[in-house]
Amino acid sequence: MTDQANLPIDGETALAAPIGEEFVLVLGVADAMPPTLQVLLNGDPAMCMEATVVSWRRPGAPSDAAVGFVAAIPLQINGRLRLGSVVMRRAGRPARFTLMRRALPLPRLLHLMAGDAGDAFAEAVDGLIQALMAGKGSQRRLAAALNMLQVAARNDGFVEVMGALDTGEIYLQGWSTELPADATRLLVSHEGFLVGDFVAATVPREDLGENGRGFVGLLDPGKVPVEADAFERLFFRGAEGWRSLDIYDRRVLLASTDVPAHIRDVLPRAEASPETLRQLRRAAQRFDGRDTVSALQKPIRLGMDMVAEVPGGGMLVSGWMLDPDGLVDTIALRCGTMAEGINGTWTRLPRPDVTHAFQNDPLFAGRVDPSRHDHGFLAFVPGVSASDDAPTYFELTIDEDTIAFYPLTVTRGLSRRALERLMSALDPHTATASVAIERHIGPMLQAMERPAPRVVETRDFGFDEAAPLALVVGAAGEPEEAAVALSLLALDPETRNVPIVLSVPIGHADRVGADAQRLAGFYGLRLRLVVAEGIEDMCDAFEAAVGATSAETLAFLSASVLPREAGWLSRMERAYRARGGKVLVSPTIVFEDDSIRFAGTWLETEDGERRLSDRYIGYPRDVVRNAEPSDVVAGTVACCLLPRAAMEAAGGFNRSYLGATEKGRDLCLQLKLAGTPSMWLPEVEMIAAEENAGAIATPWQKLAQRADRWSFNRRWSLLVANMRG
Repeated sequence: MTDQANLPIDGETALAAPIGEEFVLVLGVADAMPPTLQVLLNGDPAMCMEATVVSWRRPGAPSDAAVGFVAAIPLQINGRLRLGSVVMRRAGRPARFTLMRRALPLPRLLHLMAGDAGDAFAEAVDGLIQALMAGKGSQRRLAAALNMLQVAARNDGFVEVMGALDTGEIYLQGWSTELPADATRLLVSHEGFLVGDFVAATVPREDLGENGRGFVGLLDPGKVPVEADAFERLFFRGAEGWRSLDIYDRRVLLASTDVPAHIRDVLPRAEASPETLRQLRRAAQRFDGRDTVSALQKPIRLGMDMVAEVPGGGMLVSGWMLDPDGLVDTIALRCGTMAEGINGTWTRLPRPDVTHAFQNDPLFAGRVDPSRHDHGFLAFVPGVSASDDAPTYFELTIDEDTIAFYPLTVTRGLSRRALERLMSALDPHTATASVAIERHIGPMLQAMERPAPRVVETRDFGFDEAAPLALVVGAAGEPEEAAVALSLLALDPETRNVPIVLSVPIGHADRVGADAQRLAGFYGLRLRLVVAEGIEDMCDAFEAAVGATSAETLAFLSASVLPREAGWLSRMERAYRARGGKVLVSPTIVFEDDSIRFAGTWLETEDGERRLSDRYIGYPRDVVRNAEPSDVVAGTVACCLLPRAAMEAAGGFNRSYLGATEKGRDLCLQLKLAGTPSMWLPEVEMIAAEENAGAIATPWQKLAQRADRWSFNRRWSLLVANMRG
């Protein structure tokens, strides 16, 4: 025990250690101090705070300094405060203390307090910790309490086994002498700290004798993401003060899927209240990597067709579940601690094959309705994404005490072919298909981040880099289309001399490359061939080509749209220049039977509702003969002139569409909003190749078009509703 001389203060001065801007600890000496009192900050009655005081006797000190104390004072005021003094109201004469100008860091104040308090230090710190942790408490106050615990808490045992459950709870096993049974609060030190509820059962430990007892328990860390491996020390309030549990340096760290089996092993020896044992039993039933649905002695079975991680976030799941008695209460998709219920939002799909497969199964005998086939399901789950560190699985809740799990194999990324297979199973004429698009496929497309095409090779055949205009030909269809388009452009004396950028998928590189080299050499074309990965339609082909030329003006031309006569490009360019080069110019496009395929996208009003309409589709071309050039809401990127700068400012094509039609229309609206309108030039006619325009659409193509239209309307309907003609 030291005397007053070891503290650089007297009964009129005190030391202060701020804790953030909302708490301050004041260390001083006095003749007496009550456990709680009112404190006036800077002597101002308007700033009166209720403080908690811990004190200790100072043997050998003068009577006016016989008690050492630390007051924990909240600073419940607005704005910053320069604290120079405190007045403590107590029985008899108030005590006024001038605070030394230089504030102390908390460790220094604790060091001075320990030296003065001696054997009473632990009890005094315990009181301060209680004060700091009272109420909700701020992060700084809890951090200060943790610093005090590191000094004051006495070791009471070790944690020897630990691991996180898939629910986020952390399993802890070890030994202690004073750890309360059942429920207690733990303060955990790691890189930061957390406070969580801990439920524990005792387990006999012969190796400890009378010096302790084993425990197994579950810590709920709340919403604080922390790895069990990062735990450094645990603190709890025992019967006689704060105690700590150290982490054994050879502790066993269990994988998430190993924790349930470990709990099952110790449960027969565990002793606790019925509620604690029930929580441990439920934890022992958590996912351990096995398919437990197939082992159920209940008429419930599950199978999967597709589990795909959607680039940009979320997962698309498709499969079937047979539950004729409706025993499954909920089914959730889980990955680590992320979980989303799907049976409230999924779309049920017909699966007659499942009905037939289980009709003769003894477990399902008499339960499966042979006329009911809605066992399939499709769901886009935006809140869950796959992880390399945690398994992905379905969790089926059957009743309060029964849960089952089904592990899932996740495909990273969602290819167009996989999506085509999935959507081809839907009948486009049913309401189910519409629901699937609105609830799952459409939202998935909007969330999906599909990479832009990546150029892997360019080949030049006399290309002119300095030309102000470049003709960009997108050849995403059959390789023969590119050769036909190049031949017709070469036969037109006007386009023969315009630099051409031909963009093709990587799979067509050899075939188209040979044709491009032959035609460029024979006709003297100024040609650049761009080969790219990820080209699925003409818009992808255009996007890959834009970066391969520095021309100020771009003339987009799909390889499936061909000139009807020579001179088309110069007429479009004259209309483009007449508008100062700040417009997207599109011609009329007709089918091979001379019916109209495109003559502008217009704004129309029907029943008081505004919508976009492609006028004249299917009408004879004579309907628009002698029509005047007109501003339209959108042109078509299948054939158009547009400024390169506007294209780049728009960020290219929106990639949340499956096809080129809405992708191109989306770009036109982006350009319109940015000040580049679209113009229809009826005097120029192009013709659409039969393969692209005349073929009968497959179910996949019909559904893709409907999904694209849903995405487009979701993105643009509000703007269209408020658009002026």
